[in-house]
Amino acid sequence: GGGEYDLEKAESAFRRATRIDPKILWGHYQLARIYFVKGDSAKAIEEINLELKYNPENLRSLYVRGLIYGFGKNFTEAEEDFRRFTLWAPKEWAGYNDLAWILASEKKYQEVKAVIESAMKEAPSADENPWLWNSLGVAELNLQEFKNAEKSFTKARILAEKLTLGDWR
Repeated sequence: GGGEYDLEKAESAFRRATRIDPKILWGHYQLARIYFVKGDSAKAIEEINLELKYNPENLRSLYVRGLIYGFGKNFTEAEEDFRRFTLWAPKEWAGYNDLAWILASEKKYQEVKAVIESAMKEAPSADENPWLWNSLGVAELNLQEFKNAEKSFTKARILAEKLTLGDWR
């Protein structure tokens, strides 16, 4: 909320809330995010899986679990979660971009291009998103499509130079 996070206080509050009602919406989700930030991926996975168990309609949890798996280099699991997330939230650019990150980590560059093309069609203002253009450039570079990569990276740089602090947040 504009200031520094107090992870200990947040963890204590969400832990208390989930003890009172283990099925409370967002409780285990927020605990997973806290443990992810703290670098405890085992606890983060445990909590996000509890959120999915108790609140299976909260598919935003797939995005968080995809991040946890991705940073843990569990690319197969991350890819599956991000694919499911983009189907559930096709208008959100970040799901596509993080799916592209995982696919690039797996050296599936043709698939990265396809994912970014989907993002460009589905997500509002995707053509003005430097992260998506950068991901496209990474795929094109690795596919040795150097002229296209140069165009994508140039577009990404121009757009990134226009970013405000609010955009980063």
